[in-house]
Parts: sequence; C-alpha cells; structure tokens
Amino acid sequence: MKFSLEHDFSAYAIRAYRPGQISITLPARLDADTPQPVAVETLSTSLIISPRQLFRDWPLQDISALCSERILELVNFDPEVVLLGTGQQLEFPSPELLAELYRRRIGVEVMDTAAACRTYNILMNEGRHVVAGLINQA
Repeated sequence: MKFSLEHDFSAYAIRAYRPGQISITLPARLDADTPQPVAVETLSTSLIISPRQLFRDWPLQDISALCSERILELVNFDPEVVLLGTGQQLEFPSPELLAELYRRRIGVEVMDTAAACRTYNILMNEGRHVVAGLINQA
C-alpha cells in the first residue's frame, strides 16, 4: 500500500508499507545549494521511527518478544504518543508492559503495522511528538 500525503520534508515519513517491507522517506537536506532528490530506504527489519530519528534494527519479530527493555527504547525517543504496530495482525501486549508508558503519561495506541504506518504519518504531519515501534513481518 502506497501512501500519498503532504509532509515535512525535513522529517522521516513512511512512504509505503507491505508485509515485510516498510519504505521510509529520508529527511531532505534543506541546506543544499541545489534541490536534492527524495531519498527512500526500504527496510525489512522491525524499526522505531520518529520525525527526527530512525532506529533501523529494533529486535522484535513478533509481539510475544516485547519486553520492558523494548518499551524503554520507545521511551528514549521522548514521545507524546507511541504507536505500536504488532505485525500483520492486531495483538495486544500485556498491560503490565505498557504500564511504564502510562506511568510517564505517554499515550499509546496498539494496532496492526499497516494502521500504525498510516497513523504515524497523520500525527507526524500534525506536528505531534509521535514514535512508532513497527514489527515488520513478511
């Protein structure tokens, strides 16, 4: 599924998603003397994305491997809201794992990865401090 939405060209955006492949539009170099082509990177790994950072190798293959260490990796991005993409199917993690986010007053939405990709772009374009942890399964 390809996404088409205006976005901040100085931010990481999700260009397209299909199971096992997430295409990321990389931030443009706004200080360049000449216009730069849009750079796109397609990842087959799970990842964490925020408007200003991209962590390419989030070591999760499925939601059952989610642990407090992985949650803290999301917290380190200092988000206002966390989107958790659980793969091709919506699967809820245990409430105990999400408790750290709630304790820090960080909003969290759990959804399948396709929905999390779409929602990330919307929130990012609204200027929200969003972080998406995306499980990328083929």
